Amino acid sequence: MNILTFDIEEWILYDNYKKGGKSYFIPILEKYLNQILDLLDAHNQSATFFCLGQLAKEYPAVIKKIIERGHDIGCHSNSHNWITTMNPDTFFNDTKTALQKLEDVCSKKIISYRAPAFSITEKNKWAFEILTDLGIEFDSSIFPATRSFGGFPSLNTSTPFVLKYNGKTIKEFPINTVKILGKKIAYSGGGYFRLIPYSYIKKWTEKSPYTMSYFHLRDFDSEQKHVYSLRYFKSYYGIKNAFNKFQKYLNDFRFLNLEQAGNLIEWEKIPFIEL
Repeated sequence: MNILTFDIEEWILYDNYKKGGKSYFIPILEKYLNQILDLLDAHNQSATFFCLGQLAKEYPAVIKKIIERGHDIGCHSNSHNWITTMNPDTFFNDTKTALQKLEDVCSKKIISYRAPAFSITEKNKWAFEILTDLGIEFDSSIFPATRSFGGFPSLNTSTPFVLKYNGKTIKEFPINTVKILGKKIAYSGGGYFRLIPYSYIKKWTEKSPYTMSYFHLRDFDSEQKHVYSLRYFKSYYGIKNAFNKFQKYLNDFRFLNLEQAGNLIEWEKIPFIEL
């Protein structure tokens, strides 16, 4: 089972960005979004687009375009503040606000969630209880490895499971990893997809019974201005050929959106993991 997802956040994050504000970036973002939607149409494949509540408020046409092209909308927080900076009350309010804004545009209940930067960690597991209270059925926030902004390195599974916390349950779709020299690494999205040669990505996807992909429009933005920083290599390496790699990925594999995958899984046969 291969699942295709996108985290759509750039319309908001580029508001005061050093490389150029919205007037510079929005035409580029719209170009890549249209190319991705056209490519998915050509392959007759559907994806889940995790979107910000602020995106739904400020640019509802972006959300409507994605829906009209037959894709699934999930929640990616209200304005991309990391959960590691929140307490339970602020997280509840942030998520409730985001869901209301998205549902106003989508005219349907949003049942999927992904934390910004995968920022649900072992220190803020209370977030899962709040998500269930707000009606989220499917979560894809767990990154089962060490990560700069979060991560769940103690979790030794990279396949879907039923997560139980404080008596509440939620269906979890973690990012999957492979072990290289004893270290768990991701390969199916973000900077990892750009950095790793496609031959390895293809081999690992073929071997895995489950792959959760995750992409950002900036992963394909070969036109973007470069800003030098300590994260320069991680931010820009592989961008020039990333869209071609993504096209190969769609040619070589069939993908589902998160809701389609969730409806196919026999959850009564899936392991429970209590956190």
